[in-house]
Amino acid sequence: MITLGVVVTVLITTVSVLFLVDQFTRGYARSESETRMKQLAWQMQDALERGMNERQVDLRLLVQRPSLRAVHDPARIRNVFNELQTNVPHYAWIGMARPDGTVIAASKGMLEGASVADRPWFTEGSKAEYAGDYHPALLLAHKLTPQSAPWRFVDLSAPVHDLKGRYVGVVGMHLSWSWARDIAAKLLDPTGKRYDVDVIIVRSDGTVMLGPKGLEETTIDTASLRAAQATEDGGSLIETWPDGRRYVSGYARTGAKGGMRLQWSVIVRQPETVALEAFRALEQRVIVVGALIGTLLVILAFVLTRRLVAPINALSAALELRAGGRADVTIPLVNSYREIQLLSSTLVNMVQREESYLREVRSLNESLEQRVAERTRRLHETASALQQALDQQQANQIQLEESAAELRAILENAQDAFIAADEQGRVVEWNRQAELLLGWPRDQVMGRDMAELIIPADMRGAHNRGMSQFLKDGSSVVINNRIELQALHHDGYELPVEITIGHVKRQSGHLFIAFLHDITERLAFRDQMRELALTDVLTSLPNRRAFSDRLPEGMMRARRADQLLALFFMDIDGFKGVNDRYGHEAGDELLVEFARRLQRSVRDVDTVARLAGDEFVVILENLQTQEDAVMVAEKILVTIREPFELTHSTVNISSSIGVAVYQPNLDGEVGPEELLAMADKAMYKAKRLGKNRVELGRVSDV
Repeated sequence: MITLGVVVTVLITTVSVLFLVDQFTRGYARSESETRMKQLAWQMQDALERGMNERQVDLRLLVQRPSLRAVHDPARIRNVFNELQTNVPHYAWIGMARPDGTVIAASKGMLEGASVADRPWFTEGSKAEYAGDYHPALLLAHKLTPQSAPWRFVDLSAPVHDLKGRYVGVVGMHLSWSWARDIAAKLLDPTGKRYDVDVIIVRSDGTVMLGPKGLEETTIDTASLRAAQATEDGGSLIETWPDGRRYVSGYARTGAKGGMRLQWSVIVRQPETVALEAFRALEQRVIVVGALIGTLLVILAFVLTRRLVAPINALSAALELRAGGRADVTIPLVNSYREIQLLSSTLVNMVQREESYLREVRSLNESLEQRVAERTRRLHETASALQQALDQQQANQIQLEESAAELRAILENAQDAFIAADEQGRVVEWNRQAELLLGWPRDQVMGRDMAELIIPADMRGAHNRGMSQFLKDGSSVVINNRIELQALHHDGYELPVEITIGHVKRQSGHLFIAFLHDITERLAFRDQMRELALTDVLTSLPNRRAFSDRLPEGMMRARRADQLLALFFMDIDGFKGVNDRYGHEAGDELLVEFARRLQRSVRDVDTVARLAGDEFVVILENLQTQEDAVMVAEKILVTIREPFELTHSTVNISSSIGVAVYQPNLDGEVGPEELLAMADKAMYKAKRLGKNRVELGRVSDV
């Protein structure tokens, strides 16, 4: 029966481990595939938005060309269009129409003299800058070079005004849809060919503009499409498509945050069977290896168990024969004490091996920590060098970019808020990120005093003095440095930012430039790390480091208020015995419950901290007499003597408490270390006198 029980236990354990490994691996594989598809969707969305932003910049630069604004030389305008079309082949047609809709000049002369007055790009573009959604070619369908796929366009247009500001026409640009296909090919097609990934771009009405054969120009309504249209941040899910197959789909939407006028849904999907193919192979290998290991363990358990029970079976057989009257049968000598001694020595050897293993693990951990520290230092140095390189590159760009239009295009796409002010502090530049960070629209801040807009009222005096000092002798502790300070939002609240300020010396004076970055999350993370550094992991009490901060502060408050402060130093009597008998898990559970009882025994304003192991301290403030401290200590002893109901056992313990009372009018020269030593010696005195008692320390004991 013993052999059968051991074999069944080993078999059940092996099957349970295999099941848990299979479930964990399956969930991890699904999570990884969803993350991969979501990242691909984000990359495609970002590429589309950056491409459209570049085309809009082309249009804005084009309508400012003097040759177009003069409208006197169609041949010269045509050359400009041809040159742009050569540089950007995805422009299928570029043209300019008069206010009546007649095309006066176009790339390669196509449609010149024709009327486009009823085309949406002309009617909308005559009012303001316009972006037309995906549509088939109409007037140009038979004029453009035939290609494998039908011509499809995205329209861009804008009004043209002459040098006196009069409306003189509309410039229109037909962007071929091959532009989007090339983006998908460059970013995602290598992945798609290898892993059967499909890239799908869907118009707001559900029409598929780009996707697998048979799906383009059709209308879809899937869970991923609805999710992309309903969220700004994108995501991923597993869904069943109309073809009946389940896919892992990542989704995102262009124009969700105002960077692009056209809102397209980007869906990147992969069949679930392909996404989990590696998991299936791993699952089969785990099952095979697990079965082999389980079989080996069962055989080994059977053999070992038979060998362990053989002496007992021999002794039992001999006893039965003797009980049956066979006096000639000799009972085999089974030295049970020797077996116990051998078992004990075996356990000692096992413990020694475990300690050796733990020492090796600690050594390995120290080595790993050193490696992590070294790599962290290298990463920090690399990041610092990269930051310096980026700062230098940014400074060089500011010096080299003299064209306002080019500078505006760069700054509008910057990740940080950018503000520029002249020598009088008036705002001359304010990018999109500054609008998002500080809440002020660009048209409301241009020409206004920067200090009144973003600098809190209590800091403006220092700002004005610093500016005056810099303009006087060129010295400043802020300019050309990265600093952290509070900025004023349009709604009146303050937010922490990291700001880098520089200046450019110009013929007309100084130009001051600043890059601002929101560091709210960074400061919150820093506070969280500081809180973790001051908290004991097991009991959630303040640790030794936090205690070292709070004790001097409490003594200082006691001196100011001329009141007593008491420090308790205590540990658990017999804690090692609990660990040895019930195990370290029970010891940890006892420490946690001990800490809770301490906290319930004192006031919320008092401090309970764990120094190390089973050593705890309590700081009591606002006391009138020493008897008040002793009374609280006695209350704690009563609470500790109550049985502790642990998970697998009930233990009774006691505690020895050493009390040191700080009296500001008598112990003015006593410091935190002396007070702690006084309480420590009092506790050990309590232990010598029989434990489970309170002893009051004296200054002369230190």
